[in-house]
Amino acid sequence: MNLRHLEIFRLVAEAGGIRAAARNAALTQPAMTYAIRELERSIGAPVLVRSARGIVPTEIGQVLLRRAAVLFDEIRRTESEIAQLRDGGGHLRAAFSSLAAARLLPRALLAFRARCPGVSLELVEITSAEATGLRAGHDLAVLSDLEGAAVQDGLTSEVLLQAPLAAIARAGHPMARVRTIERLQDALWAVPPYGVRALGQAGLAAPRNIVVCQSVQFGLSLVRNADALTLAAASLADDPVAARGLVRLPLAAPLPRVQVSVCLPAGSGPTPAAQAFVECLRDAAAGQRDRLPAKPASRQKGRTVK
Repeated sequence: MNLRHLEIFRLVAEAGGIRAAARNAALTQPAMTYAIRELERSIGAPVLVRSARGIVPTEIGQVLLRRAAVLFDEIRRTESEIAQLRDGGGHLRAAFSSLAAARLLPRALLAFRARCPGVSLELVEITSAEATGLRAGHDLAVLSDLEGAAVQDGLTSEVLLQAPLAAIARAGHPMARVRTIERLQDALWAVPPYGVRALGQAGLAAPRNIVVCQSVQFGLSLVRNADALTLAAASLADDPVAARGLVRLPLAAPLPRVQVSVCLPAGSGPTPAAQAFVECLRDAAAGQRDRLPAKPASRQKGRTVK
């Protein structure tokens, strides 16, 4: 199987047509058609078929496309790892949840830059493990989820931080002084993906009006401008800049805890740059834990995994 033919197949499948793919790749249509035919000859089956939606992969083509994504990602990782070992260069792609970016990224980034100045860095904001793209390009992801959440198949995970959740409203919200979660059944909620499970664990099993937001900025915009409530790490309510115009609801019962974890693909070990970044994240997390207020002895620091 020719890698160049496989790459052209992927371009055609993504573009939905040979003409568009040829234009994007700066190749001629006959060259693209020849590559597809040669790929099909080597496989012994068609990989593309024409439909009302344009040219789409066959069932075999869908399998090939999925495997090709993994293959080309491994090639990219290999090239980057060689560059890192050879001359300190290469590229690192990392996805961060909003909480992870706020709590860990600044300190970790400065330490990583001092340690690996030649590595180019690409950062993406993301919320859920299902959307990390770790199997299609990201070298690592630092995500927020409920304490004790299961690790997604194909990933390894290490908990860096844990923190209590808080219910947040705009200052002056009619429900800003509510003390029981049950009274918030009819409220509009704008929460991160894990927020639905968190509300259920807190006793609000079926909120009637809930919006899942993949960005914390979406959620806070709805809190400030649409009278929604949200769930966020309690540290947000203590931040005088981020929490301007917001208040923490004085709920009598505690909400679940959120954890920040670094996730890596399980199939292959991290590149040197990814390993260095993980170590910088661990140091940043240790610094955050050192600044947290003391908790009762029965719960003190025993639940963070290094």
